[in-house]
Amino acid sequence: MLTRYKTFFFYFIILSLSLVASNITLAEDKVKGDAVVASEIHVLVSKSNELLIQVDELQEQLTKHRSELKKASGEDHALLATQISSKKTDFRKLLSDLITNLKKQEEDKLDTSALTERLKKLVDAESPIIRNDIITTKKTIDELRKDREKLGPEDMFEREQQIAEQASVLDKLIKELFQNTERKLLLGLEARKDLELLDEGLNARASSLAGLIELTNNQIAKLKARMAKANDSDQQSLETKLTALNEKMDSATVSLRALIAIMEKRGLDTTLYSQLLVQVTGEITGDVFDKKVISGLINQWYSDALDWLLENGPGVLLNIVVFFLILTLFKILSKLIGRIVKKTVSTSKLTISQLLQEFFISASSKVVMLIGVLVALSQLGVEIAPLLAGLGVIGFIVGFALQNTLSNFASGMMILVYRPYDVGDAIEAGGVTGKVQQMSLVSTTVLTFDNQKLIIPNNKIWGDVIRNVTALKNRRVDMTFGIGYSDDIAHAERVLWEIIHGHELVLKTPEPVVKLHALGESSVDFIVRPWTLTSDYWTVYWDVTRKVKERFDAEGISIPFPQRDVHVFNTLPATSMIGEAK
Repeated sequence: MLTRYKTFFFYFIILSLSLVASNITLAEDKVKGDAVVASEIHVLVSKSNELLIQVDELQEQLTKHRSELKKASGEDHALLATQISSKKTDFRKLLSDLITNLKKQEEDKLDTSALTERLKKLVDAESPIIRNDIITTKKTIDELRKDREKLGPEDMFEREQQIAEQASVLDKLIKELFQNTERKLLLGLEARKDLELLDEGLNARASSLAGLIELTNNQIAKLKARMAKANDSDQQSLETKLTALNEKMDSATVSLRALIAIMEKRGLDTTLYSQLLVQVTGEITGDVFDKKVISGLINQWYSDALDWLLENGPGVLLNIVVFFLILTLFKILSKLIGRIVKKTVSTSKLTISQLLQEFFISASSKVVMLIGVLVALSQLGVEIAPLLAGLGVIGFIVGFALQNTLSNFASGMMILVYRPYDVGDAIEAGGVTGKVQQMSLVSTTVLTFDNQKLIIPNNKIWGDVIRNVTALKNRRVDMTFGIGYSDDIAHAERVLWEIIHGHELVLKTPEPVVKLHALGESSVDFIVRPWTLTSDYWTVYWDVTRKVKERFDAEGISIPFPQRDVHVFNTLPATSMIGEAK
């Protein structure tokens, strides 16, 4: 029992110590957390103080530079103006950083009344400065635009550069006014005058940029038209001008796109400007999916298409009618030329193969039609010389890609010129035997004697031996017949002559040949070689073979089959044979 109490007391002591240690840890974590929070608060406050010190320093520098600017002139004046502009930008960035820091302090529920009041004074004081800068810059641009048409080329270029620089400054000031207005609204300050000037400046500047973009786009189009007709000596100067116009266009579109972003935040209508950017640049942006922009683009395209049709429609329609009329006339002319060529080659005294005839007929018709297409395209205003050059390049590329096909074409040309065979001839070529059914410059179609249609590339035919069975009018029929060794040779020869002379399809000239040719293993062989028309070859072959069998049977002449005599010799001695008999 005592032991049980001792155990219980021991665990009680351990548990108590654990609770004490846990409370100590929690207390330490709380102290550390409070220290971290205090450190973050200190950082925020220190950051604000640092930013305020920088603001004060910049204000002093700006005041000093503005005082010096009134007395300066020439390059010193320009340098001070640039420094003031740069420090203004830095000053306004510090204001934005201070407002960001102020929001963080408010989130941490710190006392920001003093910082807020200081920021309100600073931000509110910036409004008249930015507004005055905008008004001054607009006046500068207006002054620069006066009498610029009277300037020479070099002075005009310099003046345009100055106007572009001031326009860039104006865009920057409008953006800064927008940012300062947002700062005022965040601080709860009244910003009506700023918003009025901002909206007015945005609309005016966007309208000016839109006009500049349209003008520059027209200048680029005209310059490109001049470049298309200009000679080589003028090309370089025109390309320089085109580069300058493209840079001007890029700068204007970038500025307009930035203004559109601000205008959309202000709730101003940017439909026309978004449409212009899409039409000029061709870039697909998020504005394209706006219903107003899509509708405006469709209406604009429809209007442009309608105006173009009203202005150019009759002329285009007439050109299209003339185009199809020329094609029709040349199609009729190509058929007429084809008929004339066909009649000429078919009645020509020259022996021309059917393939060559078809080639001349097809080529003449197609050449006439090609000329017609070129004439018709020229009626539509298409430049023929670049088109022919392009066709030449395309032909080279296609020829390189189709080397095997061109090889077949070349072989077809050789077959066409040398005429080793023609349509209807029975040939053995390319490992195929049959009758030529169709020929082209690429392949030859052969119909085998068992009625299979085979298409053979001409390259394979021309690169091998060509046997034309039906090329000549007459053909010799080679046959061999055998008689037995016991048969009468003179009798057999007389019967063969009678069979040959008695066949109506065997020609008298050249004379047939019937000769004893060889003494075979089991027969005495005669060769029989009558001549006949090529078309009657197989008729004579089959008829003579049949009659030879019939006459030999009737005349008692044997037609031996292969046979062999076997002689058996006994090599055992006589004494062995006697012993075996006993």
